[in-house]
Amino acid sequence: MADPAPASAESPRLNSYVSKEEAVAAEKEALAADDVVVATATRQQKDVDGGYAWIILLSIFMQLYCMMYSMNSFPVLFVELHDYFDVGRGAIAWIGSIQTATVFLIGPFSNLATQRFGVRWCMIVCGIIAALGQAISFFATDHFFLYLSYGVVTGIGLGGSHLPALYSVGLYFEKRRYVVTALAFAGGAVSVMIAGPLTNYLIANVGWRGTCLINAGFCLQIVIAGALQRPKHIKNVKNRVTLHKIFAMHLFKDPKMSLFTANTFLWSQGLMIVLILSIDYVVSMGVPRSQAAWLTTTMGICTFVVRLIIAFVGHVPTATTWMFNISSIAHGACGVLLLAWNNIVYYHIIIGIFGLSYGIKIAIVAMLTMDMFGLHNFLAVYSIQMCAIGFGSLLGIPLAAWAYDISNSYITGFVISGVLVLVAVILFFIVMYLEHKEHKKGKDTLENKEVECTTPALQEPSSEQAPSI
Repeated sequence: MADPAPASAESPRLNSYVSKEEAVAAEKEALAADDVVVATATRQQKDVDGGYAWIILLSIFMQLYCMMYSMNSFPVLFVELHDYFDVGRGAIAWIGSIQTATVFLIGPFSNLATQRFGVRWCMIVCGIIAALGQAISFFATDHFFLYLSYGVVTGIGLGGSHLPALYSVGLYFEKRRYVVTALAFAGGAVSVMIAGPLTNYLIANVGWRGTCLINAGFCLQIVIAGALQRPKHIKNVKNRVTLHKIFAMHLFKDPKMSLFTANTFLWSQGLMIVLILSIDYVVSMGVPRSQAAWLTTTMGICTFVVRLIIAFVGHVPTATTWMFNISSIAHGACGVLLLAWNNIVYYHIIIGIFGLSYGIKIAIVAMLTMDMFGLHNFLAVYSIQMCAIGFGSLLGIPLAAWAYDISNSYITGFVISGVLVLVAVILFFIVMYLEHKEHKKGKDTLENKEVECTTPALQEPSSEQAPSI
């Protein structure tokens, strides 16, 4: 290969020469670039707690609405699929169980994708995936196909769009963060209100296959929600790579993290058993399906009301931990209390109480995670908790359904639900104790440092150290 032509002696001089016109143009270009940076920073600053931030809230609301609608329509769909495929309840329960599990198990991967590609593209792509999963469910010839389409594919789309949507609260809201989180989750509560009656209506008119196609259209709203998001850097490259490497496993060195995760795994099993199987239980007790479907509306109304109350009351860190555990006790008891009396009004009361406890828990779990582990650990810790909920959902729902297939009764399943939640409550009391101990230790350390700083000024100088006059 020939050597490159040598530069002439005049080349450096010619290359270094810049005309006056070029210098002025370069200066204007640099100033314009600075103006763009300043304008962008100013615009982003204005968008915090106001401006475009309210459009972001609408985006989060839409994502949660679509996700919760899909998940809460399954209890009614469960009854129809059980009759259509004529297989055991345990086999059908796996469909909703796999979807719920996938929604939460995808959390860590969604975490990494969000930091790599940003909130906007994660939501758009995952919205398309969720719609695709619902659409291809139309062609299912057996319940095994639905495990993949309705369960895995739809679950990936719904769960993959959830974490970036929730994280955008932290990007666009500071002073109103807790209020906005509660308002955003109210979107899920609104969908719960209509999920039961609407799904029952759709099944009666277009069948379960047509219902899946219409649900696919609902999921496409996540694409619109993603398009409303503005591209925004989440962290610098160095922090992103570090998070990829450690994957938050170092947090498990703290006993509080391990106990909190175990608590999440247990209460999610108990909660999902009641959430998914309560409609089928009521129908099995002789209540018409059209009446039983309205129980989800009662749950949705109670969930919506309590989330609005939380939003307007605001965030009280000390009260959050107690509210979280009391709500666990309530929803753990509801499964057992359902067995006490076969009366439609009574069922509405119990499901209403369940809706209140469910609304409290889901609304404050993100706040609680931020309080205990900090915003800098939120994505990692929250994604791990999503995994725990996923595994809990994967095991809890089929376990209770199989118990019915064996005993021909839901008594065993709902008692299992109560026991699981009871153990979770005990574990969280230990977490609360460790949290209190940690805060007390931090407070004592701070007070000791303040005493050390102030003590020298209070001591009288010795004769050797006495200042000269």
